[in-house]
Amino acid sequence: MDFQAPACLLFGLLAVVPWLRHRSLTPTESKRDAMHSVLRSMAIVLVALAMARPVLLSSVDERSRAILWDRSASVSAAVDEAARVRVLSLLEESQQLDPAPRLTLVEIAPGADVPRVAVNSDVDFESVIVRGAVAVGGSQGRVETTPLAAGLEAALRAGRGSSSHRVTILTDGLGTDPATVDGASLAAAGDVIARDGATLEWLRLPGVKGDLRVTGLGAAEALHAGVTGRVTVGLEGGGQVVDLVLRVDDREAARAEGVRIDGAIEVELTFEPEEAGFLDATIEAVLVEGLDPREGGDLVLAATLPVQPARSVLYFGDRVEGGAARLAELIGPGFEVVDAASFLGSDGSDTRTGGGAESALTSADLIILDDRPASLVPAPLQEAMVRAVQDHGVGLMMSGGEAAFGPGGYHNQPLEEILPVEFVQKEEKRDPSTTLVVIIDTSGSMGGNRVQLAKEVSRLAIRRLLPHDKVGLVEFYGAKRWAVPIQPASNSIEIERALNRLDAGGGTVILPAIEEAYYGLKNVRTRYKHVLILTDGGVETGSFEPLLRRMADDGMTVSTVLIGPDAHSEFLVNIANWGQGRFYSVPNRFSLPEILLKQPASAKLPAYRPGETQVVSPTIAPAWWGELDPVEGVPALGGYVETRLRGGAASVLETADEHHPIVASWRHGLGRVTAMTTEPTGPGTEPWSSWSDYGAFLSRVLERTASDTSAPFAFQLTADAGGAMLVAERRTMDELVEPFAELIREDLLDAEAIEWQRVALDRYEARLTFQRPDESIRIAATSRGPAGRSRSATFVALDAPTVRAPELQVSVASTGALESLVRWSGGDIAPFDASAEAPRAFMDDAMDRPLKLRELSPWLALLALLFYLADIVYRRWPRAVS
Repeated sequence: MDFQAPACLLFGLLAVVPWLRHRSLTPTESKRDAMHSVLRSMAIVLVALAMARPVLLSSVDERSRAILWDRSASVSAAVDEAARVRVLSLLEESQQLDPAPRLTLVEIAPGADVPRVAVNSDVDFESVIVRGAVAVGGSQGRVETTPLAAGLEAALRAGRGSSSHRVTILTDGLGTDPATVDGASLAAAGDVIARDGATLEWLRLPGVKGDLRVTGLGAAEALHAGVTGRVTVGLEGGGQVVDLVLRVDDREAARAEGVRIDGAIEVELTFEPEEAGFLDATIEAVLVEGLDPREGGDLVLAATLPVQPARSVLYFGDRVEGGAARLAELIGPGFEVVDAASFLGSDGSDTRTGGGAESALTSADLIILDDRPASLVPAPLQEAMVRAVQDHGVGLMMSGGEAAFGPGGYHNQPLEEILPVEFVQKEEKRDPSTTLVVIIDTSGSMGGNRVQLAKEVSRLAIRRLLPHDKVGLVEFYGAKRWAVPIQPASNSIEIERALNRLDAGGGTVILPAIEEAYYGLKNVRTRYKHVLILTDGGVETGSFEPLLRRMADDGMTVSTVLIGPDAHSEFLVNIANWGQGRFYSVPNRFSLPEILLKQPASAKLPAYRPGETQVVSPTIAPAWWGELDPVEGVPALGGYVETRLRGGAASVLETADEHHPIVASWRHGLGRVTAMTTEPTGPGTEPWSSWSDYGAFLSRVLERTASDTSAPFAFQLTADAGGAMLVAERRTMDELVEPFAELIREDLLDAEAIEWQRVALDRYEARLTFQRPDESIRIAATSRGPAGRSRSATFVALDAPTVRAPELQVSVASTGALESLVRWSGGDIAPFDASAEAPRAFMDDAMDRPLKLRELSPWLALLALLFYLADIVYRRWPRAVS
């Protein structure tokens, strides 16, 4: 026995404490306390022993060893011959160990041409051949695979029943089975190592330096019919220059010339799929410069590219006539634009039988609200749009001019909160223009101080006017006359002189003076028109009421001022009421009134700003611009709605001077919301009609806004050891919708429905198999809800190993999975050197028997726990009564 932590044995000295306490017991104390001390001491001693980690060493009598030899096409003939010599050496040296382990040789043979027994030796070993698939025909000719993960599993299975198992691997690490290509951890081999404790060691065979190969072909993002898509091509090489040719259905779709390959690189190509479905694509690297040391099919790679249907767009418009058709023509066939006016009523209700506005919104990929006022988008419909965006991932774009955003009445509406821009409503303080006509009574009854008091009241009223206002002065004294004809109030000197010339004398006849003021005001164009009558109340009777009511109907206000002490006139009060003005009483010069002639107001300035406006792009991102170059300058706009960018939103296009957003976007819930503060097909973008890239830019904005998360389910098809796994994960809260998928076989006319297995509340799985080595699994997946309602199909595809990753087209990055597995097992990795012996770590010493360690700590800890529990039970056991 040996202790790995002997210092912990000092902890056992604590057992002396209960023992000493037992020694100090008096004879009168019972034996029960002595037994308690013994049990507690034993528990402490056992804990100390467990902490010291004792182990038992014993020799291993039954052990095994497996050698995994990779003989695939990526290993050159010279390296393969040197590896054969090394394998023979390992077998012979293993045979000399005492005792000799059980030996197994596992060969990975990519095809049928490799001999079954490649090692001639007198050593007794078991031979296992793991062969890869071979496909003949097609654009790549003969294609072979390397099932590295399957070979490793066979080498690990050879150690079953043995106490010690070691696997020596001779490979370059380039395997084509799914677990290796995907870097997905060689899960099956890892489970065996965890269970049986096998050790891996890797002699890494060299690959061909600077080898030119095409290692991958796939879509950089989801491809959609009618929309320019991006595909990524993986390349590895050593300084070669190639021309890349992408062919789709045997037609050239894209080309990149003069691509220099130094190491591992990725090249992006763009093309526009014409229709939805599955495309048979191939990428070929045509060597222009440099030497390719190996001939074969590694310069051509085939792949199946799924193309999704055109985006479904639900269009809400109003002011732009034929806006849906004009927009569809502008953005191209990648979008299927449906005018909501064809089935939605003015209140937002669905006029179709059995339908609903909510289902129409959630079934679309994108909602466009184009220059439609809020009065035509009821609040329930706006709330349904908000739910479609945040809960179902539908994209939303609001655009327009005078009928959108703030000018369209969307302030304090449900849609305002989810827009990436804030409405700007500027106000202007305005002092409206006014014309004042003062009628002064200069009859004999106004003699003395009364006429002077009337002059003071007139001066105060006139001083409240501004230079752009107008004023006139009429006096009556039995007759009437214009003392000051209506003129600008800025002529203050002439008006003051006219007031000073007024004097009392004559009779009181007021009705003609009022008529004179009425006819004078009818020809004046000002915002307010006011008549101020100043008299002591002694006026004649007459038909005043019809005249004053007619003046009020024409926008003229009549107020009266009673001049003099201890006076009251019910007649003047009636005149003010008929004229919709005010009545004032001025008994003396200390009671001069503040006569209100007008009320300054705040006027809202229009948020829509017409006129030529230069725009720039502050964010030059490929996701929004693609191959377009905004640096060259976008043409000026013809008009836009002034808004302010919200915090967290991205500005794609804005005005050059004031940085007002023109195109802004952000995510909201599961969807994306974009604001375009001008009319896409209206007068605001009229100058863009000559911009050749306008349609491409707008389609990219709509493509970016119409997120893929709008589908109720996300479908993913991945390879595994048995074939492929199709997974559907729910992305919405609609539990009434279920996934539906069909398997499309190339050699069958009818699709085959796939049976799902529900493994979680929102997760469904289906296992699929490849029927041929060169077959591709093609799936048309969708979702079905109540009443048979379904969405457009989502296409996913997975190529078989012989198509996806032939031997000569595997990336060196795939070797990381095997490296991690070897390190995790406790083994070593060493480069292969044909002229040197194997590293010592790869050989067992022939003089020593392998030892096996057995940990005793868990058992000692368990025993200590039992003694502790026994002590508790013993102390609580009822004592016998003596």
